[in-house]
Amino acid sequence: MGSKYTIGIDFGSLSVRAVLFSVEDGRQAGEQVSSYARGVMETELPDGTLLPPLSALQDPNDYITSMAEAVKGLVRNSGIPKEDIVGLGVDFTSCSLLAVDEVGEPLCNQKRFRDNPHAYVKMWKQHTASAQADEITRIAKQRGEPFLRRYGSRILSEWAIPKILDTAQKAPEVYQAAHCFMEAGDWINCKLTGKRTMNYCMAGLKFLWDPSRGYPPDAFFEALDPSAKELVRKKLCPKSEIYPLDVRIGSLTREGAALTSLAPGTAVAPARIDAHSASAAVGVNTPGKLVMIIGTGMGMTLLSRREVCFKGMCGVSYGAVIPGLYGYEAGLSGCGDIFGWCAQNCVNESLEKEAGEKQLSVLELLTQKASCLRAGENGLLALDWWNGNRSVLADTKLSGVLLGLTHQTTPEDIFRAVLEATGFSARMVVDNFAGHGLEVNEICAVGGIAQKNNLLMQIYADILNRDIRVAGCSQACALGSAIFAAAAAGRSRGGYDTLDEAISSMHCREGTVYHPDPQSVRQYEVLFQEFRSLHDYFGRGGTQVLNHLYRIKGDAGNENRREDNEADRLSGKGI
Repeated sequence: MGSKYTIGIDFGSLSVRAVLFSVEDGRQAGEQVSSYARGVMETELPDGTLLPPLSALQDPNDYITSMAEAVKGLVRNSGIPKEDIVGLGVDFTSCSLLAVDEVGEPLCNQKRFRDNPHAYVKMWKQHTASAQADEITRIAKQRGEPFLRRYGSRILSEWAIPKILDTAQKAPEVYQAAHCFMEAGDWINCKLTGKRTMNYCMAGLKFLWDPSRGYPPDAFFEALDPSAKELVRKKLCPKSEIYPLDVRIGSLTREGAALTSLAPGTAVAPARIDAHSASAAVGVNTPGKLVMIIGTGMGMTLLSRREVCFKGMCGVSYGAVIPGLYGYEAGLSGCGDIFGWCAQNCVNESLEKEAGEKQLSVLELLTQKASCLRAGENGLLALDWWNGNRSVLADTKLSGVLLGLTHQTTPEDIFRAVLEATGFSARMVVDNFAGHGLEVNEICAVGGIAQKNNLLMQIYADILNRDIRVAGCSQACALGSAIFAAAAAGRSRGGYDTLDEAISSMHCREGTVYHPDPQSVRQYEVLFQEFRSLHDYFGRGGTQVLNHLYRIKGDAGNENRREDNEADRLSGKGI
């Protein structure tokens, strides 16, 4: 029997990446990327309908089109017979939630809902459900619901239940029409296999579900909103199963095969959160190893044999990352997208000209210039809350802060301060884990930013005062999905009978290791103490200014939206 391969399909915030890997040793054998036609809809829908502030929507049809283009291109360009591709696995940004009808079609495809934001995919960074998240937290505390402890005693607006409740209260017509609400990763697998499923990863960390306890009771949902009393039975994938991660959920149907150009019957693994998929890719399947997945945001996962509940983590659930272990989730709501913001908004004409002359991107030039600065030399300190704070404050209403600006401040000064701010936030997470008795013995970083930005990784090593191992593979999330796909295929089909065997054979080997610089460690320790003071002052009640600004911005944005819609109505545009 010849060499066998599996495909990892990695759905990101702006594109889908399909990557082919050898089952024998995890060697990458091909890669194809396809961007979403509509990208992220933050201000208006395709028909011009204006969106409220803090929106982040997507068209699910883009996922199907881009996946088909990427996978078909990958198979075609690789020259590998489709019979030798024995499995595929999907990972997805999460929680990315959509409402579907009885046959699994998104409600945004129905004419009556094309101008309704709630009928589209609510991305992970959609923050319009903050009030619902706060109410879930309040009612759960009031009732003494045990599930709340597993989510750090605070529910985030990024998760599924707040988003569903947001729909029920603001667009009851969409809520009533929805046969169920699905994670986008599970929806993709439904399109491929014809089976409506959920998985331990997304259900456990985004839907308030637990393998041993199930969902919260109906009485809890009724206390939230009487219309949501039967939310679990009627709106959370009726008749679907919740699968552990190391099994096969099904096989490609003829329709799924047509979408991918793969053979019918090809094994399909359960979907997973993209960041969590990376743990398998770097060989992390034992306790005490923390994985940082650095992308538009930063996902952080940690494995343990025991369940410990404490404030500041996003969640813990058995089998959510690796079967047989408790998977802890934390992270930063913004990372690479904040660096991109700096490149777009914190530059001047001369810097753009210099970048062009040196044939560098603005981001590359900023990194070069920031590398020439010593720790503390810029005189700045930032709070990296451009997208709110995921850990350890769990408050999406917070926003970024930048202190120390003078007439002499340069774009590279600001850029370095933002890089450092993400490092300080990462340390808050690591210290929080360690402070609650969870061992963090090793730290591994994955993602394109980790591989390309030496300055960032050295800053992280210095701030954390720990070695940082950067994985040797550029597509860790896709490789993790391919590893799970090899376990789903089984040895009889050319894969592996256990996930541990698949991880042992296919995980990527170590790349660069960054060691702390003693002088920078000392300087960053001083700055970190200042960062922690600011973090607690702005985030723990020393002042409510950021929350007040959030409310004022929302009120003003909604008022402007009402005025624009009224102007459209009077002009005939909205008719």
